[in-house]
Amino acid sequence: MNTEHSLLVLVLPEHRIPGEAQKRLQDHAGGRTVTIITDKSQLESLLDKIEIVGGEVPPALISRMPKLKWYQSWYAGADWLQKFPETRNHPFILTNSSGIHGVQMSEHLFGMLISWYRRFPAAFAAQKKHEWLTFTYPDMDVLAGKTMLIVGYGTIGKRVARIAKAFEMGIIGVKRSPATERDPYADEIDVYTSLHQRLGEADIVVNILPLTAETRGFYNRDVFKAMKRDALFVNIGRGGSVNEDDLVEALKSGLIKGALLDVTAEEPLPAASPLWDLPNLMLTSHFSGFHPQYDELAFQVFLDNLDRLNRGEPLKNVIDKELGY
Repeated sequence: MNTEHSLLVLVLPEHRIPGEAQKRLQDHAGGRTVTIITDKSQLESLLDKIEIVGGEVPPALISRMPKLKWYQSWYAGADWLQKFPETRNHPFILTNSSGIHGVQMSEHLFGMLISWYRRFPAAFAAQKKHEWLTFTYPDMDVLAGKTMLIVGYGTIGKRVARIAKAFEMGIIGVKRSPATERDPYADEIDVYTSLHQRLGEADIVVNILPLTAETRGFYNRDVFKAMKRDALFVNIGRGGSVNEDDLVEALKSGLIKGALLDVTAEEPLPAASPLWDLPNLMLTSHFSGFHPQYDELAFQVFLDNLDRLNRGEPLKNVIDKELGY
């Protein structure tokens, strides 16, 4: 493969460029010319030259890159393709940074769960007011003995299950295709088409599904009605997979006991959204995936895929642009 005139570009804000990125990219570039851009406006003059690009690229610009062969996205989600049909139909390979989110997202999830069951928000609010709260034993709860249903049992889901097992919880994983081998953490693995039948077994329902045409608005009144009345719904996947009007109604009417959300359908969440004021809802502002070494971890995925490309091997984390995952 002649790579002499091929242009490889990394696009990230300056403060997020990994150490010695230029040299490290050049070492893995296979003879391609390497350019690092810290201002997205600089992309305009390079659109007709770029063959490989990684990092944060405005989706609308991708379809204007006639030579583009491969884009290594810095993130896991690919639901943005639904808003840019010209980009979705553009003939390039899209890979994501799946595989680097399991540690921080699973820790975030259990931080929320423990905060909920041990009443930490109330305790922290009382601390600010110098109040000593008095709880009764039934006010508290524990994770041990509870059943967690993990919807979207992939890399992150398996990490969640591993931690849940340490808390002595029961785990049901749900995925699109049947399991081909025994899982070391989940007690059962079921398929997505059986989800409605399993909802009533869970004390905690965790959503980690990608956002696709099939999953948009999936969590609606019928789903919440199928859950236990004392169940928690947890969303660390995509906000658009939830019908938020139905979630608000389910929380107000007692269809479910509570919800823990790191994502919402519109972000930032509008000030007028009723989600802000529900007493049985805990909200964080979509930072469960944050990690102090995130850019280095994503950079390693990029370098690994560059090596694979140079060896003529299949790339990791290839996205089906029609399906969106």
